Amino acid sequence: MVSYALGTMGQVSLWVCFAASLAAVACLIAGFAAGRAAARKPTWQAKGDARPQTLTKVGYALVFVAAVAILVCAGVIVHGFFFHNVAIQYVAQNYPEDTGSLFWLFQLAGLWASRSGSLLTWGFLIAVFAAWVAWHRRRECDELSNVALAVVMLVLVIFTAVMLFSSSNSPFLLTDPSYIDADGQLVGIASTWGMNVLLEHWAMAIHPPTLFIGYAGMTVPFAYAIAALVCNDPSRRWVDLCNRIALFSFIFLSVGIGLGAVWAYVVLGWGGYWGWDPVENASLLSWLTSVAMLHSFTVYRKRDMMRGWALLTAVLTFVFVVLGTFITRSGIVESVHAFSSDPVSTYLFLAIMVLSLLALLVLWVMRRGTFASGDDMESAASKNLSYYLTNIVMVFSAILLAYLTISSALPTWLPLGGMTVGTAAYEAVARPLGVLFCALLAVCPFLAWKRTDGKEFWKNFRIPAVIAVVLFALLAGHWYTQLYPAYVANLEQADAVAAADLAAMGPSWYYNGLALVGFLVAALLVAGSAYLIVRGVRSRMKNKGENAFVALGRLFWKSPAQAGGYLTHLGVGVILVGLIGSAMYVTDRTFAFTGIGDTHEVGAYVLTLESEESYVDEDRNQCSDVVIAVSKDGRELGTINPTLQFTAKSYYGQSRVEAKTISDPFEDLFVVYQGHYSNGNTVINARVNPLILAVWVGFVIVALGAVCATVPPRGSAALRVVEDAKPQAKKA
Repeated sequence: MVSYALGTMGQVSLWVCFAASLAAVACLIAGFAAGRAAARKPTWQAKGDARPQTLTKVGYALVFVAAVAILVCAGVIVHGFFFHNVAIQYVAQNYPEDTGSLFWLFQLAGLWASRSGSLLTWGFLIAVFAAWVAWHRRRECDELSNVALAVVMLVLVIFTAVMLFSSSNSPFLLTDPSYIDADGQLVGIASTWGMNVLLEHWAMAIHPPTLFIGYAGMTVPFAYAIAALVCNDPSRRWVDLCNRIALFSFIFLSVGIGLGAVWAYVVLGWGGYWGWDPVENASLLSWLTSVAMLHSFTVYRKRDMMRGWALLTAVLTFVFVVLGTFITRSGIVESVHAFSSDPVSTYLFLAIMVLSLLALLVLWVMRRGTFASGDDMESAASKNLSYYLTNIVMVFSAILLAYLTISSALPTWLPLGGMTVGTAAYEAVARPLGVLFCALLAVCPFLAWKRTDGKEFWKNFRIPAVIAVVLFALLAGHWYTQLYPAYVANLEQADAVAAADLAAMGPSWYYNGLALVGFLVAALLVAGSAYLIVRGVRSRMKNKGENAFVALGRLFWKSPAQAGGYLTHLGVGVILVGLIGSAMYVTDRTFAFTGIGDTHEVGAYVLTLESEESYVDEDRNQCSDVVIAVSKDGRELGTINPTLQFTAKSYYGQSRVEAKTISDPFEDLFVVYQGHYSNGNTVINARVNPLILAVWVGFVIVALGAVCATVPPRGSAALRVVEDAKPQAKKA
């Protein structure tokens, strides 16, 4: 179906969203100002002043109008994909070619497949979160929520302005009629349009919207932080009002990063899941600061401490979210994920970042006395210091990573200015900081607030310490028998460049020592987190008379925040094990089969070429696949058939690989078919990725833990190891 009217409808709805959002901001600010003015009047005068309430209610109503309007915008685009309305240029340029069982998913994914659609999706989700806040706060209409809503809607104003006033960001441009024939099919150059074939994968179809949900949700804690400063309200109320949304957004941000890793591993043919690409780094930046934000929120709510940290991390998380968009759309750095540069969105998103930081600075100077809190530490051995160090590590890591990411765009007189930072530099920074962060997570739950009694600490920590020693012994044994020999073989057998890159990571004692320290920290984190959960279960079994399964279920039901937090920490420990193995001890070989029956070795694996075939599929794509027999230590493991496809669409001219793996609990053999050399030899890249399963399992555990933590609590804390230092002080 070809309908130009739908495109016009979408554009009109976008204008309605823009106008309603702008009017909502004006009404909410005016209502707030009128309320403050009424509060300064004598009581007998203020009683008859209905303006604040009226203006606020109108503002709330306009929030819903804006949400409905942008919902119509998204609906128009989705309708275009499901009914093949190529009259909308965005639909025509991003229509999927894969008509298999997941065709419907790729049609839906078209909404966020490119520049303007992703912006529309993001704006729509911001409007959804704003509507959620407005709906839940419509009766109270408290000052904090009113100002926060005004901030969220101001962000939405900017997003809609980018789409309205920049043609390259408009999702409702119409296709030139000369490109559409009488049957509604694209002709001429337009016949080469279509969705990027690399996006036609289930993980990539889901990856962007999960990230966007996380990104959009982080607008709410930012807005409430600004609102707390504007209202001069240092109480925990603003944290209580946005904490669950912050947790919810963190879940989706984590899942989005995990799905992106899966896509990169399978589709891009890297053999890895992280490439330190600027756009990938952008999602990690906001994840790092959101971890610090959630820890700050916890301390703020429970101890009335870390007020400044809570404000700072809420603003920084939002700024880093916007930074990702800025990097993607500005063209200041090169990225495989970046769009072409766009001056309008570049300057508008730059303005958001600058104004956000400036607002925090100005308001903090004005309200510093109000938001000061008693954060003095009585002892280095305390939960207080552990939380502070965790935040410092996370924020410092994010800022340093951001600097390294944009270093190529910085002036040459700055350190690393004008230089593109390689993978080795990122990993040199990330590895020790990551181990330090996990060490803090492992120890923190066993520390007391203010001051930790040594005997009490050891009483709680000795059992997990023993368990950790056993786990570490197992990991160290695996390192000695499998990982370290692979390290030596890589230095000796890899090509000169690869060996030099590995040697540049540091001397052997440091490289392998860091890995062993990381294994020890991971063992402590896993053992400690599991112990605390088991301890909570045993406590319920003893006090409530419940069996183990009932006790476990009710533990997570009654104390979801604590239990979910420990489960998340356990998942982080598992991920750390996987990261050490799959990032530091990879065996990577690229070789060429000279003909059928030729063999090559990759680590302990022997690969033999059994057949090769080239053909044109039903979509006119040029396809090639090979069949490779795999054995290990003289044992046949079966065959794999990695494929390579060159799309018929000249618009992109891209290739798509389908890598294949042979997996066991300890490692993956990852094989990619890369085509042919000029002499006709078949080029294969094969990687042995040790312990990579732990990465995927850990991601799942982290996500489950975060989900549990969002459940409203239904009982008192059941997992508390130590209370305040006051009881201990009495004993002393």
